[in-house]
Amino acid sequence: MRSICGLGRLSPRAVIARLVKSDSLRSAIGFAAGGAGFAAGNILLAKVLSPEGFGVVALVLALNQIGVTFGPFGLEIVANRHRPRVGRRLGLLALAFATATGIVAAVIAFFYYGLATGIAALLLPMVMGSATGRVCSALFQGERRFRFAMILSQASNYILLFVACVALGSSLTSDSFVLIFMAAGYVVASGLGWLVAYRTVNNERREIQFNVAFSEGAAALGIGVGVEILSQFERLAIPKVGSVAMLGTYAVLAAVAGSPFRMIRIATSFSLLPRLRAVASAAEARAVIARESLTALLMAAASTIVIVLVAPLVFNTLLKGKYEIGLSLIGATIVVGLAKIWESFSTSVTMACGTPPSMVIISVLAWICLAIAAGAMVIGARYGLLGILYSVGSAWVLLAAGGSYLAVVSLRRRFPSPPASAG
Repeated sequence: MRSICGLGRLSPRAVIARLVKSDSLRSAIGFAAGGAGFAAGNILLAKVLSPEGFGVVALVLALNQIGVTFGPFGLEIVANRHRPRVGRRLGLLALAFATATGIVAAVIAFFYYGLATGIAALLLPMVMGSATGRVCSALFQGERRFRFAMILSQASNYILLFVACVALGSSLTSDSFVLIFMAAGYVVASGLGWLVAYRTVNNERREIQFNVAFSEGAAALGIGVGVEILSQFERLAIPKVGSVAMLGTYAVLAAVAGSPFRMIRIATSFSLLPRLRAVASAAEARAVIARESLTALLMAAASTIVIVLVAPLVFNTLLKGKYEIGLSLIGATIVVGLAKIWESFSTSVTMACGTPPSMVIISVLAWICLAIAAGAMVIGARYGLLGILYSVGSAWVLLAAGGSYLAVVSLRRRFPSPPASAG
């Protein structure tokens, strides 16, 4: 808090100079480009596909996102914290975890959601490519080579945009076509990333230790999975409490009004975790947190203004009222998006500065909030999509509040105040 107040005493030019140096701002610019690709790809697909077909694509992508979180088994956090050697051991671990997760995701898609056999089977290569790519991105992130890490982590958004453009230009309305090309793109992007990592980031690195991979990986996995399921909860639950067509409506809404907050959330954790791991004093940590929090706040404010002005034009003009989305749904998406940014910030501080027990606590908290979201959604579904959004949003607020408390405790334990001198 003192550091934020300190920023307040600086001149506007000095504040701007500090913000320009912010890794979160630079990351956000890169992620904003990926987010624009994600939003544009979704809008184009929503225009080409039927609401039901677009709903299927949205559901598969949501299941893939869960797979991306389960698939690495926390190796992305271990890679960021301990910088292991890029070799056979790490590669086989990442591939084995991703393959097992991909099989489970395909089984869930087929038996629980009733998707066609071919579409469900595509989840295996999609999850394998996405999960191994996430570990690879963390290898570059740990080296603070943010540009390449960002490109790799955002590859899926550009692949989505490319496939959507091809579908629009060819007038193809098949959800299977979209998913086949996306699966191929994920696998190719991951393979290229691992090749570059093997050749460029192995200096002074040691083989990953199995005990570290499993112990810290499991703790990080609990946090990541709980938060990611909460992130995708609407997409996973709407087909059950609503319909696939309602999911299509939500996917369009999230792409236009929710994706800016999603990018800010990702950018914040992307840069904050390695930066806080690198600081050596409480003063440095406070300075990093103050700068990055102010950057996130300003970006969120700017995004809110743009969404309020642009989103109605997209829904009513570009999509010609194909999806019924009013200002109330746009407002709810903004509120939930702000809560997600708050949660990402607090969780990143805890993961960077906390001990393994701290990560276990926030993992348990994430699952508690997930259960709360499930219960609240049963009630909220009675009021349609708007009720569903606010039901899940309440869980995000609880997780952010609990995460903030843990973040403060983690910072104080990592950088304890020196004892006061006597006399």
